[in-house]
Amino acid sequence: MTFLLSYTVSAMPGAALPKVVNPLKAEAQPTLEMLKNFKGQNQIKLLNNRFRIDYEVDELLLLLFRKHGSSPVVLVRPDGSKIYVTAAETGEVDWHADVSYDLIRLKNPMPGPWQALGRIEDTSKILVLSDVQLIVQSLPKQVFQTERIKAKANITNASALIKDPALRDVVRLRAYLYSTNDSTLENFGAGIYTLGEFFDDGRVLDERPRDGEFTVQYDFNCEVGQWTPKFRANAELFTRELVQEEITVLPSPISFSVVKAEGDEKYHYVTIAADETYLDNDSLVFQGTITYPNGDVETFHLNEKQSRELSLFQADYGQFEVKTDVFGVDKSGREFVLSPPSFTFATEIPDPIVAESSGAGSEQDNAVTAENILTETNQSNDSLSQEPVEEPVPVALIVILNLVILIVGFLFIWIFVLKNSIPNPLKLIKFKKKAKDAEKGDKENKEKVSEKAPKQEGSDDILDLSLPDD
Repeated sequence: MTFLLSYTVSAMPGAALPKVVNPLKAEAQPTLEMLKNFKGQNQIKLLNNRFRIDYEVDELLLLLFRKHGSSPVVLVRPDGSKIYVTAAETGEVDWHADVSYDLIRLKNPMPGPWQALGRIEDTSKILVLSDVQLIVQSLPKQVFQTERIKAKANITNASALIKDPALRDVVRLRAYLYSTNDSTLENFGAGIYTLGEFFDDGRVLDERPRDGEFTVQYDFNCEVGQWTPKFRANAELFTRELVQEEITVLPSPISFSVVKAEGDEKYHYVTIAADETYLDNDSLVFQGTITYPNGDVETFHLNEKQSRELSLFQADYGQFEVKTDVFGVDKSGREFVLSPPSFTFATEIPDPIVAESSGAGSEQDNAVTAENILTETNQSNDSLSQEPVEEPVPVALIVILNLVILIVGFLFIWIFVLKNSIPNPLKLIKFKKKAKDAEKGDKENKEKVSEKAPKQEGSDDILDLSLPDD
């Protein structure tokens, strides 16, 4: 009965909540588990026990899970004032406090940032009971890895589509996948996967710009496993979050294999296979391209009646690439489009092979051929060894030649340019001899003069004082 009453509260804003109970007694434990599975309502994101209420919210339902046996939470308004569980007795709020959660309904809440104080768990929710709602197309229960899906979303006010052109510029609408963390599946421990972003700009898959219809293309390139889709609309004045039921991402059913050309073969053969477990194999259609090593691109088309083997001509050696889109129907009749990863393989230039001769004398012929090859190799080595080796030019000769050239050049400039004669070496010798004799004579004359000088000086010092005889 408690769950029915809680569900009625979310659908009928005027309904009353149960009275406050003792949080230390587990009087409504089944309600906790059923409320945890309550999904699909528009929500406000709770981050670090904080949330923001915009002016369009007329009524709010808070489902706050807390540690088992802990005290009820305390709400803090944007102006700092607090709301306690006792406010339910005065009729200010509707508050149901249980042993491990609080169910609170606020009418005409104050716009702005709110805060919840308490030992709150991450599974808490804030459900919006206002006229502004986020509506998104539901995802299929099962999708294939690498599948592309087109989806639409819109924001309504009082169940009417908001067509204000300015809405596109102020709202960001994105889709996310959250792993269910099942340890038996491949996506155990995977992070948040961004599934896509909605646009209302008339591009890609969006049909008309600024018509209020947001369009997205989901690309399921995530890990295989179970995921929980969440959609979030963020704006400056409000936020909305929508949670849908869990989906399962199946492995891609398309695979490739190749048989490479060998020897004189001219074609490689690529085979496309499909796993028929979840799809109708006869409904598959392939449209793709083949890129050759030399850069040439070839398109191909395979319908349900054609063989799924591609012939690739060996025009050049290198890397080949095959890309394709797959169109088909799954077992439930749902149409799908897949974009599997491109398939590549490489070829190398083969080594030269000596042709084998047939017949009884094949071994002898091979021996003779090998002997001829060795003989030719030796002859070529002998011819290389007999080639004359150039002797190095002596460095001393080069130096002497350069000195001779410098001397001749100097003489040419001295005689013809400066018009000077070459002095006779004999004359230079005689001149030097005369100069030496002159120097010697001068030295001897100087010595004679120096010897006479003292005698004259001595005669000046003695005076003749004798008188003449009468």
